[in-house]
Amino acid sequence: MAKLLAPSALTMALCLGALTAPAFATTTDNSSPANSDISSQFGDQDVTDDQIIIPPNENADARAAAYDNLDPQRDLAILPSTVAKTRDQLMDAARSGDVEKFRPIIDAQPEVPQLSFGVVDQPIQYLRDSSNDGEGLELMAIMLELLEAPYAVQDFGDGRPKMFVWPAYATHNLQELNPQELVEVYKIVSHLDVEEMRLYGGWYFFRVGIDENGVWRFFVAGD
Repeated sequence: MAKLLAPSALTMALCLGALTAPAFATTTDNSSPANSDISSQFGDQDVTDDQIIIPPNENADARAAAYDNLDPQRDLAILPSTVAKTRDQLMDAARSGDVEKFRPIIDAQPEVPQLSFGVVDQPIQYLRDSSNDGEGLELMAIMLELLEAPYAVQDFGDGRPKMFVWPAYATHNLQELNPQELVEVYKIVSHLDVEEMRLYGGWYFFRVGIDENGVWRFFVAGD
């Protein structure tokens, strides 16, 4: 019996309640349309009882078309000073290993940064609870990896401040990445995670957003 299960990136996003899960099921018919779609992504191979396969998302094409696919920026020297300052504060807090270091940063924002697509009344406790270790350490490590990656600049064109997004690939459907870009992505998520996100329609793992005024806007996964 082939198992349709979610690997790490999707599992974490689902645990945070940020994604609507695809329909997971088990099947004994290896010639099913779902298995055929998956075979087209991973090549011809027999689906055995021990393999974990990823269910396709029927809305993947529409989701993929909605991504901006912004160019990755790697030069930190051209960041606005306001953005660079907030980035440094977040990285210092993450490196400290003490989730309480985020409290003064959050308190200094005009509103609580988005940490979930649900209501978060206690952001520090939420960071603890959402981390598998129970202390927020895992999420701090993820934040560091994101903020060390290339970034993208999102210009909404409607008067809102520009958004600086880490990693740049959070704006991507991940379909047309070159080898250098894939290496940068693989520093954050695995190859299987990338294939999974492609099937889903695009990046849905964690990302960090800081607007051009230096306001920390989000650290969130899912959509």
